[in-house]
Amino acid sequence: MEKELVSMAQQFTGLPMEDLIGGPLNATAKANAGMALTQTKFLLETCFEKVQRALTDDEKKAFKEKYGKDPEAGMLHTGYSPIMIEMSLERGVLTPTTDENGKPDSKIDYLITKFNLPLLTIIPINSLGVNNVDISFEMEVKSSYSESESQSKESETKADGSFESKLGIGLLSVSIKGSASYSSRDSSTHDTHYEKSNSAKYTVNVHAGQLPVPKGVNTIIEAFTQAIQPIEMTSAGDNNPEPKKS
Repeated sequence: MEKELVSMAQQFTGLPMEDLIGGPLNATAKANAGMALTQTKFLLETCFEKVQRALTDDEKKAFKEKYGKDPEAGMLHTGYSPIMIEMSLERGVLTPTTDENGKPDSKIDYLITKFNLPLLTIIPINSLGVNNVDISFEMEVKSSYSESESQSKESETKADGSFESKLGIGLLSVSIKGSASYSSRDSSTHDTHYEKSNSAKYTVNVHAGQLPVPKGVNTIIEAFTQAIQPIEMTSAGDNNPEPKKS
């Protein structure tokens, strides 16, 4: 069994950091591009009308100067015109007058104001997009190794036996006794523990929300809003012949 500890440098070497970080960001960019393209297509197909006409002489000349050749026969100029909704607003105007007896009186006249309103200004614009991306990557490497060894040896020599001998010579008597024993015991233990574990956690949090309306759309809406207001012309004796807005 391999007993070396896990090398931390080796564990983190070779991680696809470019894919871990760049993958979600590239996917976010593609998602935003797809949603922007869908929104633009919706506006052009719903709020604008395609208008095609033949090229003017100036446009043909500009085309030749830019591309070095004449435009193909039948080439058309394509533009978009906002779809307009004709609306009318009726309101009462209180006008002072006199009755049959010459007493002050008043009457109500009705004034109708007609104006054209672009469809773009009354439909909701769902400008959605990914506005926040959080990428979290955690990797934990554990390595441990332990070894314990214990050995005990016990040796005991023991002989067990007895004998007795008597020897007599005349009046002299001799007695001999003895004993002997022998035993031997050995014991040994060895423990080894090795552990290695890897764990990884990869989290991507994506949040999409309503993006601000593009400045170009706001400019169109503001231009048509100002066009609704009537223009008051100056009198013939005014030194300033320019019209003024009310």
